[in-house]
Formats: sequence, C-alpha cells, structure tokens
Amino acid sequence: MDNMNRIYRKLESIFPKYYQYVNNPTCYGLTPAEVYLMHILHKRGGRSVTSLAPMLGVTPGTVTNLTDRLHSKGYVVRERGEEDRRVVHINPTEAGKKLVNKINSDRINFLYKVFRDQSPDFINKLVDMLDSVDRCFDTFIEEVKADRRSQAGQK
Repeated sequence: MDNMNRIYRKLESIFPKYYQYVNNPTCYGLTPAEVYLMHILHKRGGRSVTSLAPMLGVTPGTVTNLTDRLHSKGYVVRERGEEDRRVVHINPTEAGKKLVNKINSDRINFLYKVFRDQSPDFINKLVDMLDSVDRCFDTFIEEVKADRRSQAGQK
C-alpha cells in the first residue's frame, strides 16, 4: 500500500472517532453545523450571511436557518447593515461566546484524556507534525485559489 493510501486510511479512521465525541449534538443542544458556525463567529467575529455560507460549505439559505435556530437559543444576534439594509450581520452574544469557550474547554479536556498516557516528547512531536500537516493544507489551498484566479482571468 502506498503512503498516500496509508495516510488516507489513518485519517479516515481517526476523524470519525474524534468527531463522535467532540460533535455530539446532545452535549450542548446544538447540531455539529451550529457548533461550527459558533466557532467561526467566535474566532472571526461577526460576519454577513453571504460571507458565512462558503466558510460552512452551504447556501446562504442554510446559514439563515442555522442562525434562526441559534438566535432562538440566545447565542447570536442579527444586525442589518448600515449602508445596505439587505445585508444581515450575525454576531455572537455573550451567552454564545461563553458556550464556545465551554465547548473548547471540554474538547481540550477530552484530548487530555485521550493522550494521558503519552510522554511530553510524544505530544511535542505530534504537535510539530500537525503543524506541518496544517501548513501543507494551507499551501495546497493557496495554490488552488491561485489556479482559480488564473483560470477566471483567462476567460
């Protein structure tokens, strides 16, 4: 089996195990998509519905449905744009920020449990490897974006 096949199989094995615990929708009364949206808002601040859609890989209508549910739970507020009233910005509330902090804390505690028997040296090596993997993905994504811009400019 070649190395890329091995990497694929390992990632395919690891991610479902990880997400089974960190995206359990019953833990916080949210769906995984709602949790992901809350993380984006917490990390990047308020965003328009149309800018959130590609970040989530969904349509603006789906973002509206997600934000409707989060709004009814008190985790986000919707604000109309000053210059263009058709633009709706979604911002996390204090309750939404506290929820994301709780989720993050719970996820870190989960990782402590998973890696409790590993040495500090192992953890440091794992972090270094994950940093490298992250950079590989960033490089690839930038190359894809550049190719798309180039192709768009040729049309």
